[in-house]
Amino acid sequence: MKTTHAYVAPAIGSTQSKVSMEAWEQSLERYNEGKHLEAFHLLLDHLNPGFRAKYGNADGTEFHIPHGSILVNILVRDGRLEVHADFLRLPEKGRVAMLRQVADLTLNRLLLPRFRKEGDRLRMEYVCPLAQSHPHKIYFVLRNICHVGDRYDDEFCTKFGAERCYEPRVTPYSAEECARIVEAIRATCRETLDAVKEYDAERKYGYSWNVIDTAFYKISYFAQPQGQLSNDLDKAVDDMDRELPVAELVAKGRAFLEKLLATPGEQLAADLYFVDTLVSTKRRSSLANVQENMKDLYQEATEAIEAENYERSVVRILYKFYEMYFYNDVQDDINTVVARALKQSAGKPMEEASEILYAALEKLMDDDLEEDGPDFFSGAAGLDGGTAEAAAEQIARMQQTAAEMQSQVARMQADMQAAMARGDMAEYMRLAMEFQQKMMEQALKDQQ
Repeated sequence: MKTTHAYVAPAIGSTQSKVSMEAWEQSLERYNEGKHLEAFHLLLDHLNPGFRAKYGNADGTEFHIPHGSILVNILVRDGRLEVHADFLRLPEKGRVAMLRQVADLTLNRLLLPRFRKEGDRLRMEYVCPLAQSHPHKIYFVLRNICHVGDRYDDEFCTKFGAERCYEPRVTPYSAEECARIVEAIRATCRETLDAVKEYDAERKYGYSWNVIDTAFYKISYFAQPQGQLSNDLDKAVDDMDRELPVAELVAKGRAFLEKLLATPGEQLAADLYFVDTLVSTKRRSSLANVQENMKDLYQEATEAIEAENYERSVVRILYKFYEMYFYNDVQDDINTVVARALKQSAGKPMEEASEILYAALEKLMDDDLEEDGPDFFSGAAGLDGGTAEAAAEQIARMQQTAAEMQSQVARMQADMQAAMARGDMAEYMRLAMEFQQKMMEQALKDQQ
């Protein structure tokens, strides 16, 4: 691969999370004061400040909120909080096989909510006293219903011929935008397959693995697909992390790209639309989390550039940048730095692209998110001895801090998961608040 692949502008400009952390803190406060309905309203405001007015009644006791291809219904009555979402109508043929998989979802995917069968209709539901609707618990209930419902309804419709109980409220991309995205998907498949052919001929399967996974992340980044295409990309990413020989993983990834390339344009376009989401499937980004995730890459890229292995630095930085978008709702200031670097490095020789991408990575690691004009990556200098030494010192400091925190975070998260698994919500909430306090303390230390 002599030059970097093309950059494709995303269908959705801002990647920033819509959640309001101020509303979250207020929700916890109101719950602790015994103002349970107000706490729930603030939880909805935390998820999306506009949804309560847009999808609720005047009393704030009834909500019908779309999330992807499902509709989440929330009722507050008789001192109880009721959450339910219609899932699918069972097909005439294959219903036994589908019910077996629904049972598996109940055991292995749903936590507090459960499936209920009413005639030929399936619904997910959860009910609890309003006084026990702690924001932590209800957030996970809503997330659980949203993620299981929106993912598996498309899969079961495709696999078993089930029918939807609810027609999704969607806004399709314009015809011009659909055509642009479909062609970009095909171009990404073609350029990636060409690169893999070149790397495989040299038995550079590690490079092949990286560019294939990057292609999956990149398509998700610019297409922002819904429906089965989104599910297929998720599965393709999961498959690339299986415990198999790298050459076998590369073969599976290559087969998926070839299948995607052969998919009719109208089938791809069917999954290109805008839709409201109640609970994002992605994490809310923060600069501290991005830096933690990029610290090993920073060292790897620094060493690669010092060794004049510019291709390695480009391949790895592109992989991590697109991976960041795949798993996170990236805040606007970080997105500005990274998206501009992706655009400016596209189609460039490896050494030039490496300088541009590394400059962006360095800005992230140095807490430097200020805009420096339209060409702030132009003429980025290579690493001289002083820069490399400073970078190595910074990496060592970050790694020491990260190691100390990682052990504590892993222990606390494991304790929270164990409490959730055994249904001990009181212990879970205590641990969650302890975890939150720990993160706040660390954030204050980082600012000093």
